[in-house]
Amino acid sequence: MVEFAKARNAVSFACSILSYFFLVPGVYLSMLTIQTDESIKSSVGSLHVNIFNTSNSILKTVNDLYHQNFKFVACMIFIFSVIVPVIKGIMLTYVYLTKNLRLKKKIYEMIQSIAKWSMCDVFIVAIFLAYLSTGARTHEESHQVSVFIFSIDLNVLVKMKAHLEIGFYCFLSYCLLSLAALQLYQHPSE
Repeated sequence: MVEFAKARNAVSFACSILSYFFLVPGVYLSMLTIQTDESIKSSVGSLHVNIFNTSNSILKTVNDLYHQNFKFVACMIFIFSVIVPVIKGIMLTYVYLTKNLRLKKKIYEMIQSIAKWSMCDVFIVAIFLAYLSTGARTHEESHQVSVFIFSIDLNVLVKMKAHLEIGFYCFLSYCLLSLAALQLYQHPSE
């Protein structure tokens, strides 16, 4: 049974270390790209306009929110998506490496309580829901415009596209591996 716990903890440690290789690009790389285009077609001609095109990473989102005076939200996202995962990783590494069983258990219990308040998984779900809600939508309307004595038929087409980017998948991988590390760890006294 002791050998099983050691093997399980070794896998847990490997998951924990591997998760941080995904955290860094997950924070720096773009997570979601949203693009909105409008096309207006008529008998006179056509016009294509790119209305909105944005691609944000977690850090860019935090920076944008901070500079738009949403400082509290920016700080919360930064704390729960960057600071808490880093602190949790440092503490978990210490748990794996220390020999003091009492200290190991206290730190692990603290990590479990921190993990309950971590917003990483919530952030991933929010990004995914934003992706699903904007996915690929198209809205078309027809209008008739009168200019002096002329009547012009207009077709207005609005397209909205959303793409999940590599940062999303890296951050998702971090979340899953970090969760696996916590679930696999077995305290030596158990």
